[in-house]
Amino acid sequence: MRDRLAWLLPCVGLGLLLAVFLYRILAAQTRLPLPPGPQALPFVGNVMDMVKADGWDTYHKWATEHGDVVYVMVMGQPVVLLNSHETATDLLVKRSAIYSDRPAFTMASKVGGNEKIMAVAQYHRPLKTMRRWFSLVMGTRTSDHFWALQDQMIKGFIKNVYRDILNGDSDGTNLQTRIRWSAAATTLRIAYGYSATLEDDPILKQVNPAVRDFLEACKPGWLVNVIPALRHLPTWFPGASFLKIGKQWKNRLESLAQDPVDFVKEQMMNGVAPLSFTRELLEEHGQKMTIEEELDIKWAAFALFSGGTDTVSSTVYAFYLAMTLHPEIQRRAQAELDRVLAGRRLPNLHDRQAGALPYIDALVKELTRWAPVLPAGIPHVLRQEDEYRGWRIPKGTYVIANLWTISRDETIYPNPIEFRPERFLTKEHGGDCATQDDIPMDPSKINFGYGKRGCPGRHLAELGVWLSVAMSLAVYNINVIDGHIPSSTNYERSSISRPRPFKCHITIRSQQAEELIRAIPDDDATAWVQPYAKKDSSAFD
Repeated sequence: MRDRLAWLLPCVGLGLLLAVFLYRILAAQTRLPLPPGPQALPFVGNVMDMVKADGWDTYHKWATEHGDVVYVMVMGQPVVLLNSHETATDLLVKRSAIYSDRPAFTMASKVGGNEKIMAVAQYHRPLKTMRRWFSLVMGTRTSDHFWALQDQMIKGFIKNVYRDILNGDSDGTNLQTRIRWSAAATTLRIAYGYSATLEDDPILKQVNPAVRDFLEACKPGWLVNVIPALRHLPTWFPGASFLKIGKQWKNRLESLAQDPVDFVKEQMMNGVAPLSFTRELLEEHGQKMTIEEELDIKWAAFALFSGGTDTVSSTVYAFYLAMTLHPEIQRRAQAELDRVLAGRRLPNLHDRQAGALPYIDALVKELTRWAPVLPAGIPHVLRQEDEYRGWRIPKGTYVIANLWTISRDETIYPNPIEFRPERFLTKEHGGDCATQDDIPMDPSKINFGYGKRGCPGRHLAELGVWLSVAMSLAVYNINVIDGHIPSSTNYERSSISRPRPFKCHITIRSQQAEELIRAIPDDDATAWVQPYAKKDSSAFD
């Protein structure tokens, strides 16, 4: 009996193993195929390509070789690249219910303290709440309750550049700093009613280190992203130095997010707090506010401040690069401004609303297309296995809208490498298109993201960029410096794309332009967010 059992048990075990093996073979044969993609190496997959410094150029190459849906594998993690507006809309918009989460980003979130930042938070109740708040404050294209504030802040930027010129800055050395200060000071005033100082502001000087921390945390290569349990190691454990780094990042981020909220509370207690995003929400929740609600308010305000700063400053700096490289476009835009304004005033957002400056409108659209701030977007995560075009997309796949490639789609934007605002104008206005129907899609529908993870501050950013462009061209000439022709492709290759520092010669256009600049008040801090009517926010649920 024992001999028979000794013989039978191995046979049963072998039979079970054979059954499992056959089942897997048959299941693989009956399952749908994965989308096409580049050849992957054993174990590591395409990780060596994904971490290359050329980033979105690699994605663009894959799109050319494999089509508008590309599948790659990175250390066991499936990734799908969506390389056309059609595929991004089909999945991220039409199927947003299952495509709106984010990767865990363990180093950035759990270790580095960024888990509540809107850009990387999971699509759960806190994020939905924050997005509703955004829609109430800035959900419309006009957002005219910001106009006076933005007008004043961008005039301040124009005046700061003028001071630099008078002090001998002939090659734009301080230009990027002035642009970034203007964008950050504007969003600080909107988010917190806080008026930043030009030099050594205690809040603004924390921004650059915090941004560097976040970008470093989001880089591939952190082992804790592959093995999340490593975050529970003691800090003294060999190889756990990343925990000490993350703690430093977390403390720095917490201070940058909390200090402005404490400022608003103190101002409210003293009865001197101007209207702001944070004041409005604190007053609305009142004494019954829970700890969770206060945390949501803190991180929503921080998202407004930090997100608006990067989007606007990167785009405006790219504008100065584009004008340095394309003097003929600059002259045409200035001719339109002179024709409408006659040099008697600076442009304002009423001009934008009235459509009085169509070439400026087209220039800003082309700028948005030509210089996307997030060329590869931020990955979405698929909640459950899905099928698309006969392909299988596994649960947990990182799904990336390849914004760089989509904004260079020749079927939408002919000759996409060329910087050409005329592509967004009819021939009646000196453009390329026969009729309004022939004008290609507004690139803001691409480069501010897709679906429920699209940028909630898009309209505010568009206002800031438009006004910065129009005011700059009204009073300054932006010229190349002999021997220092900048490259149109020399960008920082991180999650956020911005031109690397370049030289340009900024001069005042005329005596009339200088008089307009000199008329701008110095250190004027009188414009704040104006009272506004709340809109329905159900679209952001």
